[in-house]
Amino acid sequence: MSREPSFVDILDYCLQKKKISPPVFNRTGLQVQQEVAREEADPRVIEQLITYDPTLTSQILRIANSAFFKGLSEITTIRNAIMRLGMKEIANIALLASQKSNFTSRYRTIRAAMQSLWVHSVACAIGAQWIALNCGMKSRAQEAFTAGLLHDMGKLYILIITEALKRRGNIRQVPSEMILHEALNRLHTRYGHELLTLWNLPEEYAVIARDHHQEEFDETDTLLVIVRLADLACNRQGIGLLADSDLILAATPEAECLGLSEIKMAELEIRLEDAVSLS
Repeated sequence: MSREPSFVDILDYCLQKKKISPPVFNRTGLQVQQEVAREEADPRVIEQLITYDPTLTSQILRIANSAFFKGLSEITTIRNAIMRLGMKEIANIALLASQKSNFTSRYRTIRAAMQSLWVHSVACAIGAQWIALNCGMKSRAQEAFTAGLLHDMGKLYILIITEALKRRGNIRQVPSEMILHEALNRLHTRYGHELLTLWNLPEEYAVIARDHHQEEFDETDTLLVIVRLADLACNRQGIGLLADSDLILAATPEAECLGLSEIKMAELEIRLEDAVSLS
């Protein structure tokens, strides 16, 4: 007698056979990042890219006026935001704002997981950028931010598929938190790589999505090492779906690879605490 397929089996089958459409990647944030990376970035181009999308514009202004960035006066236009915060910061905000709309669900368990995932992704992005700036990799800080934000997109993919399965009646109920987390942990790296490849993003981001939990990793891939360390730092502070408060960050292979001391790791944790307010 064959056993009834588990939720993980059903999910894996749907993902392999592409039975349900993947989430859509809003490319505006990435286009802004690419413009900022140019040798002679044009703030007018950045303003045009953003203001073409009214929803994105309002989201960026909301984030720019959050406690994380708050100045003495309210930012009311994208041009004002660029002048106040700078093109690089606006590029990061644009990338955040352009992706957040994917993190919604009508089901409580999925919605809670998505919220935790979003907070983790934002903190990891800000943490990865901070690490790059503090380990002699300033030139890759923008890439580190992007890689940190996208490294767990496999989890988003799985959560969106789970919601679709429930809506279509393929599963009777949303799985328990424990079963859902088991599926996320088992499948997210493989399907994160697949999703970022489907989105036609640079291969280095897909590799990070695939390899950020591997026990053996390429220590020469600095961007991967940076994101791994940011991910571990978030887990140490319980930011997201995983928690490991006993982890000693300065003793990790990643911190040693990047030459970061205990003092720097303490500074990183403070930065991550601030980052949570941005999500």
